[in-house]
Amino acid sequence: MKIAIAQMNATMGAFEDTVERILAHDRAFVRQGADLAVYPACVLTGYDPQTLLNAEGFQADVAAALDSLADGCSVPSLVPFVFEFAGAPVPEVAYIHEGRIVPLRMASYLANVNARGSMPVEEPAVQFQLGDTDFGVAFDFAGLDVYSQGVENADVIVYLPFEGYNTDDEATSMASSVGDGFYLQDATRANSWLVAVNSVGAQDEMAYAGGSFILAPWGELACVLPAFEEAAAVTEVEPLAEGPLEDPVAPPSYHRMRSLWSALTVTLRDFVDKQGWDGVWLPMTGDLLSCALAALSVDALGPTRVHGLIVPAMGGDAVADARRLASNLRIGCEEVPAETLSAVGELLGDASPSLWCRFARAVAPRIFPDERLLPLTSVDKTALALGQDPDDYHGALFAPFSDVYRTDLTALVSDRNLKSPVVPRTVQARLEVPVGIVALPRLRSKARALSDIDSLLLRVIERGESLTDLVRAGTPPDEARAVLSRVIASELGRRTCPVGPVLSDRSLVEHRMPLSCHWDDRVRTDEELDGVFSDDGEPTDDVAELIGRFQAIAGVEASVPDPAEAAMPTDIRGYLRDFALGGGLSTDGDDIWGSGLFSKN
Repeated sequence: MKIAIAQMNATMGAFEDTVERILAHDRAFVRQGADLAVYPACVLTGYDPQTLLNAEGFQADVAAALDSLADGCSVPSLVPFVFEFAGAPVPEVAYIHEGRIVPLRMASYLANVNARGSMPVEEPAVQFQLGDTDFGVAFDFAGLDVYSQGVENADVIVYLPFEGYNTDDEATSMASSVGDGFYLQDATRANSWLVAVNSVGAQDEMAYAGGSFILAPWGELACVLPAFEEAAAVTEVEPLAEGPLEDPVAPPSYHRMRSLWSALTVTLRDFVDKQGWDGVWLPMTGDLLSCALAALSVDALGPTRVHGLIVPAMGGDAVADARRLASNLRIGCEEVPAETLSAVGELLGDASPSLWCRFARAVAPRIFPDERLLPLTSVDKTALALGQDPDDYHGALFAPFSDVYRTDLTALVSDRNLKSPVVPRTVQARLEVPVGIVALPRLRSKARALSDIDSLLLRVIERGESLTDLVRAGTPPDEARAVLSRVIASELGRRTCPVGPVLSDRSLVEHRMPLSCHWDDRVRTDEELDGVFSDDGEPTDDVAELIGRFQAIAGVEASVPDPAEAAMPTDIRGYLRDFALGGGLSTDGDDIWGSGLFSKN
């Protein structure tokens, strides 16, 4: 059997263009003799269309796109999309075969309903058959576990991740993680071929790394697509083979900093291009963050689409570095005269660098009047978490580094300079460390102090550690309190920050805190905590009993005796009914769906 995989960077809602591109792939796959084509998760609706999921016009256009693919595709194809259920997006995949459209997730539910007479308590595995080959589909790691743990069996597992690239999770880089042992057990324990097809590019704040691959049951790679690039391939898959492969592919190596830089690059590029901006402009002060932003912008868009505005906010040496960087990157720059900024500072009684950046943003439209340029800010996760220089990002519309700690940014600049030394060394020495957080003894360098601050922030934001956790792990109480209090106090300012990519386990947008809460944490004793949680982290019997009493008062039961009696939207019931009546959804007739999610009703 020959399986084709297509790694695509699609634009949400551009249905006609996406259909044309899929059909072009289909024609190429026909010439190569493919038996099945697999497309990535975000190809049709993106990972989350948000309120568009409830828009009738959007639903109708998704249905029309699937209808066009059913009419035009010659190779049996898997085309993922999402639909709305209980207020949340639910991943689904359409199996398009001989003019029919079968949503496999719903078909799996229907098969269980027919077999058991009621809705299943656990979500059934998504499966289908093509010829003599049994296929399983997984949308996340939990779905892969169903097969690797032997709950279900399949000759070939198709993995369609909706989750984007995460710099804290190497597995989201896909093929480059196989060499470090990721996905190997999923294939070997299930004794199945693993066909992993990933999206590439950016969908709003989410980045996708590409790196699709096909892995044999004995752990050899039969096919690897490049990271962060569109690509396609057709590969021979033999379910009965026992290996080894005649010509296995060596797994690419994983480099966290380069993967992160690539993710930032494609996110900025797609944010600009998919919204129709001519280019970007950014203030250049000669500090490390603005220099990193300039280098990233050129890598993403090319020098002709990047416009710099040199702001003398940090003195003559910094201005000289900003000019040198602009020359190295070959970008056009304008410069705000220092005399003008000094006069503004005297008038307002404020000569801080943040005022100068605000002034630069105010005059930029007059300096760049002929192009539609996206204003950028170089604010990073460290500054946002601690409320550092909030004026620097007012007036900007995109913050590429808003989910990247400054320690990582310093490493990114060093790694970028290995490619070509565009950022002057004096800039890297001009490292700003937030003040008032950690002590700076004589033997503690700026880099070490910054690393300590970012480590504390990561433990608070990504890991959710409390003041007690930090102090018990050895953090000086004053430093732990300083970090927590700054994070809490900076919440209002963070909410005015422009959007940026989500590239970590937990972004600051996901770490939102109430604005009017007066609760203040303190270091807890063992006696206090022992009364709430047991050693395994579960609530103690007393607390569990109290929770049960609250549930009883609220009329909440622990489980629903018959899942079929649970409330379901009528469109989902209609969706299932279509299968019960026809055994699948045909494209014959004007209304391919009859009733349900994509019907004309």
